Amino acid sequence: MTERYFKFDVNEFRDRKCNFHSHTKRCKHAEGEEREYVEAAIAEGFEVIGFSDHSPYLFEHGYVSGIRMDMCELEGYVRTVEELKREYRKDIEIYAALEMEYFPPLFDRTIEEIRQYPLDYMLLAQHFFYEGERFISTRREWVDEKHLTDYVGLLEKALDTGYFNLVAHPDIFNFCGDPALYTKYMTKLVNRLKEEQIPIEVNVNGFRCGINYPDERFVKLGAACGSEFLVGVDAHHPEEYADHTSYDGCVKLAEKFGGRVLWK
Repeated sequence: MTERYFKFDVNEFRDRKCNFHSHTKRCKHAEGEEREYVEAAIAEGFEVIGFSDHSPYLFEHGYVSGIRMDMCELEGYVRTVEELKREYRKDIEIYAALEMEYFPPLFDRTIEEIRQYPLDYMLLAQHFFYEGERFISTRREWVDEKHLTDYVGLLEKALDTGYFNLVAHPDIFNFCGDPALYTKYMTKLVNRLKEEQIPIEVNVNGFRCGINYPDERFVKLGAACGSEFLVGVDAHHPEEYADHTSYDGCVKLAEKFGGRVLWK
């Protein structure tokens, strides 16, 4: 298992109801203040919540992303979560994190800036390839082997850095080509996650929206390899903590193939 920079182990929480995937309005495509998410989680019986809003990135040529917080907002984000940790310490356990892509040309200088702040963990989420200063969605209908191997390779290299404790929707890559290729390369990813003792996230937001993830093929591969699973609410609005139908659907999807869910 790779030595990690953030000394956080999700397996220590296996007997408690948790969610380590939650956003705020700072990412520019979610709604709600941090306090609203905390109170919604408490109301739904969660014992642990981790904020993992979309990480800022130090892009080139002054580019400003419309789907993640700006670097100047990071200090306020961390400070707010730290204040809520203290205020709600008798009601719920709260952690501060970021959800971050791995863009190799930009990663080192960005993580150097981020590591100045007292974060608890990092959540890897590869929504895009970064090719020639272009962002290309991993949710396209891909059929070629190259981008499938590139996706798996990016996640493996990201885990090699030691900065990531969890992986959001590892099945986000939308491969529509040869099923044998999908099985070959995604089994490799499943085995790497198992080696790192990272449970496979079954994503509530994706389930609710009916998009390409959670992908039954990936869940089935994970169960066959003996992986464990967790449910990630991926909340972009406080009310999504109360979406029992989608949450329960994710639990049932993992259990359909014999997978063990860490908490329900």
